[in-house]
Amino acid sequence: DRQSNTSAPTVSSTYPSDSTSSVAPNTSLTVTFSEAMDTTTVTTNTSNTSCSGSLQVSSDSFSTCVQMSSSPTASDSNKQFTTDPASNLSYNSTYKVKVITDAKDSAGNALASAYTH
Repeated sequence: DRQSNTSAPTVSSTYPSDSTSSVAPNTSLTVTFSEAMDTTTVTTNTSNTSCSGSLQVSSDSFSTCVQMSSSPTASDSNKQFTTDPASNLSYNSTYKVKVITDAKDSAGNALASAYTH
């Protein structure tokens, strides 16, 4: 029941996972949430390198963000979202993933706090 869900969703995992090295520069990014999400709230930047959208990827502490080729694609009953960078990631760079509290579950509950890894 939509009305009875008052629990905030969390990020269960990301792929590539934290501290992974030797990642292919054309790797897709996947974020998995603890519950079904409202697909309209899981967004990313597809137009430039500003940090916008609820799902962001950056190699410079979010001064700029990686432009994605398209909006995230939902799977696993809207728990998993996958997106691809518009161009290959750079070798020898460390990227961080951030999901901000604009991301909401299907009942409208926002992430309790931003997730950064």
